[in-house]
Amino acid sequence: MEDYSHFRSDSELRAGVLVWQILSPFLLVFGTFGNALSIKVLTTPKFLRSTSTVYLLALAVADLSLLYVGLLRQWIKYTFDKDIRHQSGLLCKLHWYAMYTCSDIAVWILPAITVERLVATICPLKSRSVCTKTYAKVVTVSIIVTALLINVHILYGFGRLELQMNNQTVIFPCIPLTKSYEAFFEKTWTWIDLCKFSLLPFAILTSGNICIVYRLLLSSKKFKNKVAPSGNIEAPSGRLHSQRRSNMSILLVCLNFVFIFCTLPVCVYFIGLPNFIPKDIPRNIQLQDPWWALVNMLLYLNYSCNFIMYCLAGSRFRNEVRKLFKCGKQTNALTQTSSFRA
Repeated sequence: MEDYSHFRSDSELRAGVLVWQILSPFLLVFGTFGNALSIKVLTTPKFLRSTSTVYLLALAVADLSLLYVGLLRQWIKYTFDKDIRHQSGLLCKLHWYAMYTCSDIAVWILPAITVERLVATICPLKSRSVCTKTYAKVVTVSIIVTALLINVHILYGFGRLELQMNNQTVIFPCIPLTKSYEAFFEKTWTWIDLCKFSLLPFAILTSGNICIVYRLLLSSKKFKNKVAPSGNIEAPSGRLHSQRRSNMSILLVCLNFVFIFCTLPVCVYFIGLPNFIPKDIPRNIQLQDPWWALVNMLLYLNYSCNFIMYCLAGSRFRNEVRKLFKCGKQTNALTQTSSFRA
């Protein structure tokens, strides 16, 4: 048995596997419930009128897809020692492609909402003509199409490879099919993916959040100065519209903060990978690293917890959730009454 104690002890490697086995089902169940409920609430007539709903719906669908494309595969692999990528060459290609595509869509939805909220905060009058549902749909479709196209090389780069070695056929179930593509994927694509998955979104989200928070604080200060001396009170409709805009901006800042907090560790891990993992460590042992498990749990937590952000920062969302559960209770009560009378 090989000794990898210079990398991690046996107990640490076992702990890494246990993290995948224990926490993954919890995130799957919690994330499925939260994203499904988010989709249910966001498709009600009250929310469908909002431009931001287009983005939030796309985000919920992308997050739900990532939980089942990514996290479910990992749980099955670490628990039952079965990898969907190894079942066939086609599944290898499709899973790699789906994973990268869904990740890009989920990541770039938030910068799109940030830009839309930034325009609405800085230029509230012009935003009514610019930030429309049609524009939001065009942006969302553009993000999806771009993600589909930019990752298409994976479909011909990965697959099942059979090689003749020492008069024996050796099967590699899911690897780069050529040495040139392997070099491109490991040396060039890694940095391209780092830019599109983290560095560029982080830059947009951070600068956008700073501007939004600054404008909200400035608007709040101006409103207090305007009301205090004269005692005038803003019209109810205008005050309600302003409050909704502020609530949406606060929700967006919370979503962006959680996104950065949950995705930054995995990016740091990838950047530092060559420095703190010895080159003689096999890939299957690297994947048992407890730090690798923890940064991935944080990543998938981001795809599971947006529902909580909606409830904490959005009063309309909370009220709609209450109505859904009250309606469910009333339906159950009516069903029980009908059954009793029958």
